[in-house]
Amino acid sequence: MLLARLLPLALVSAAWASTLNARQTTNTNAAISTIIDPVDVTARNVASTIDTLQANHSLSATTLATQLTILETSLKSATTQLAATAVSAGSTTVSPTNNQLGDTFGDTIQLVTTSLSGISAQGLVSNFASQMATLDPILSAAVKQFNTTAPLSFNLVHILMLDAQQFLTAEGLTATRTALGFT
Repeated sequence: MLLARLLPLALVSAAWASTLNARQTTNTNAAISTIIDPVDVTARNVASTIDTLQANHSLSATTLATQLTILETSLKSATTQLAATAVSAGSTTVSPTNNQLGDTFGDTIQLVTTSLSGISAQGLVSNFASQMATLDPILSAAVKQFNTTAPLSFNLVHILMLDAQQFLTAEGLTATRTALGFT
């Protein structure tokens, strides 16, 4: 009898203690696009520079750190801006669509992971693990915030990363891997 009275109270208490996200009533994809597009451009530029540094045999802890700082600054800014953007109801017909956002953000993550792949094996960057330990929480925070703000776009990002997730593991980006839904 006592349990029957306490159970509803416990359920109500648990519901009130849970974090609530705003309802998805407005399509804010256009605002989200203006936030993630510059990050994709930055990732593309950083990836290209890292690839060039490797090809020219001039990649070092210092040159990599410079590129990662540029990327990290862009990711932090995007995370902050996404957090200030209303959760999107999304759209499958009005551009930018959910899939267009997912494609752009997925491209960003793929560029980061593939440009960093193989650096550890080359042994040219002695503090590579330390640099990845700095990047990982920043990148995973951006992934989590994108998932919160554009929840209908996130599944495509996960699908796009199915093959590239191996690079996340190899680079030690475990928090990002988890944020993308891989165990």
